[in-house]
Amino acid sequence: MDYSRVPAELTALRRWMLWEDRRGNKVPIQCTGSLAKSNDPDTWNDFAAVDGRPKIATVVEAPYTGVDLDNCLDESGNLRVWALPIVARLIGCSYAEVSPSGRGIKFLTRARKPEGSTCQHKFGGEKEQVECYDHGRFWTVTGEVYGDCETIGDGQQAIDWLCGEYLTSKQPEAAKRGPVRSGVVSDDGLLKRATAYAAEVPGVLEGGRQAAAFSLSGHLHAMTDHDGRRLTPDQIADLVAEWNSRNLPPLEQVELERAVVNGGSKGTPRADKLPPEIPQVDVDLSFLDKPRPAAVKPAAGPDHKLPSELLQIPGLIGDVMAYNLRTAHYPLPELALAGAIALMSVLTGGKVVDKGRTRTNLFVLGLAPSGGGKDHSRKLNRLILRAAGHGETVGPERIGSHAGIIATMAEQWLTLFQLDEISHLVMAMQDRGSPHLVQISAVLMQLFSSADGEWIADAYGDRSKIKRLQYPHAVLYGTAVPEGFWESLTEDNLKGGLIGRCLVFESPRYVDYQEPSEDEIPQSIIDRARWWLDLQTGTGNLADVVPGAHPRKVDRDEQAQQRLHQHTLDISKRRMTEDPTRSAIWSRAAEKTHKLALLFACSRCNGECWPTIRLEDADRAIRLNNWLTRRMLLAADRHVSGSEFGRLVNQMRALLIERPGEPWTLTQICRRTRKLTPRQRQDVLQTLIQSGDVVQESVEVNSRTVVHYRSTEQTDGN
Repeated sequence: MDYSRVPAELTALRRWMLWEDRRGNKVPIQCTGSLAKSNDPDTWNDFAAVDGRPKIATVVEAPYTGVDLDNCLDESGNLRVWALPIVARLIGCSYAEVSPSGRGIKFLTRARKPEGSTCQHKFGGEKEQVECYDHGRFWTVTGEVYGDCETIGDGQQAIDWLCGEYLTSKQPEAAKRGPVRSGVVSDDGLLKRATAYAAEVPGVLEGGRQAAAFSLSGHLHAMTDHDGRRLTPDQIADLVAEWNSRNLPPLEQVELERAVVNGGSKGTPRADKLPPEIPQVDVDLSFLDKPRPAAVKPAAGPDHKLPSELLQIPGLIGDVMAYNLRTAHYPLPELALAGAIALMSVLTGGKVVDKGRTRTNLFVLGLAPSGGGKDHSRKLNRLILRAAGHGETVGPERIGSHAGIIATMAEQWLTLFQLDEISHLVMAMQDRGSPHLVQISAVLMQLFSSADGEWIADAYGDRSKIKRLQYPHAVLYGTAVPEGFWESLTEDNLKGGLIGRCLVFESPRYVDYQEPSEDEIPQSIIDRARWWLDLQTGTGNLADVVPGAHPRKVDRDEQAQQRLHQHTLDISKRRMTEDPTRSAIWSRAAEKTHKLALLFACSRCNGECWPTIRLEDADRAIRLNNWLTRRMLLAADRHVSGSEFGRLVNQMRALLIERPGEPWTLTQICRRTRKLTPRQRQDVLQTLIQSGDVVQESVEVNSRTVVHYRSTEQTDGN
């Protein structure tokens, strides 16, 4: 297949998948053969993975809107009359293709649908209709360009016209049954019965979802109480949406909305369902007001450790980790990785940049229980740097003021600050009565962002005292006890930016003692460390006078570039939709990911050939930083008050811990979290799953698949 005319701005995105025709339905498929989902980016792929395959698809998401004209071409290939005004407005601002059937045209333009617009309008002929979507829509791609429509432009005016002309929401006709009396029903009566009824309707697989949604909607529309009152349309929509979350996979939103409306207005009207027909079920609505248990501790089972594949780093970082774990009394893989990344950040300081001029300076924190061996990585870093002949890069292990940081960096442009119990420093930086400590945070943030240029310190009346730092490469590796660190944080320092610049690794519990190996530091580690530290990347006398001024570029291969570019776009969108605290943490995620990808590429370099950032480096950096960021957000939500999402996460955790180790079905969770929207419930559960606080399991019950959720925590009393 020839996809050479597909716009480059689409092929650069990581939004691609395959599709199959199953009984007349187009089903999205991953390259592995598993089902893909238009609302799950983890099931999408790069264009390179699907290029040349016969049936490919993308996903309509911002900033694009897709318009699909079904059966708009007659047997001769001419436009039907109804399609003429639509095509006339979309030509010139859209990329257009003939659809897989050969009888439709699909347009992609840069626009957003007006608020309240519907998604579909029928024109009367067989399957002659227009559909319009601006998010979450599976979108087949053929490469067969319609006319000369090869370029995506600004189509906002055309989409505004289309939605105003054909897709303006209209109130559906009332079903031909008794009138709806009182738009609100009591939680003690009809809504309870409806909730209990819907909760007992099992989820279905993809073949029967629309029919099942139509049937459930019809039954809910038919429910009445003794006074003849019925459920409101919003209540029916919420109940059907909760049922839809149990389907594998769920129906698309537009199909669900259609089934909800049609279930009340089409088909054979169902007899009114009076209260005696459905037993009353006592639904506990007190969940959102329940306080979280006073204390929780991890139970046996998943212990929030980094996924094992993220601990497998090729090259020098991996070799340093292996030596660390062999020689430690208490081997902590998470802190071994944290220390090795900090060391690699020092070794490459001033030596490398990527295409975005990213430097490798990082702030890394390692959290572990008191007396659990968190000092081993710090000691090892000192030994390796001194063995490589560059002990001058080992900086102070305490910071007394912001002036102390500046003085150290003025004397040694490349410095590793290794600080124990950094939580004490975080607390001290909040003391407004100690301005010399409060300014530490500001100086560290400025140094983090100034490694690629000059940073000028505080102004004085005596200009000779003003410090000018050239290409300062400050690396921070701090350790602390988890509880002390998280409890030292406030909303202000989460929003302030310093914590968001840090990579926070946590070893969640004590580990068994081992008799450490007495091996000396492998010579191969020392040799590679010395090679990086002695590397001269500049030329002439200037290279010696201004170290760090002439780093050498590390290129990205095409797949790595696309992966990192899409990640940056995704982070940019995410931070615009989060609350201020979460947004502040996500805002630095892309920058840290680029630094990690650069470090992982350099880790593989043995001095014989110059590194290149490959897809594996980019993918590992993205996955690691996303995992660390989500863990940081969860810890912040758990320990720092003020986040609404954090409150919901804590309340869901409190609910599931009522039956520690026992499974909950989604139906049971829905009954206890009635005030949450389906989207909120899904986001909260996914956050707890990703953090390791909850395990999701699929089990077979009576020949159907049921999803269970189980807490991995227990109360202190158990």
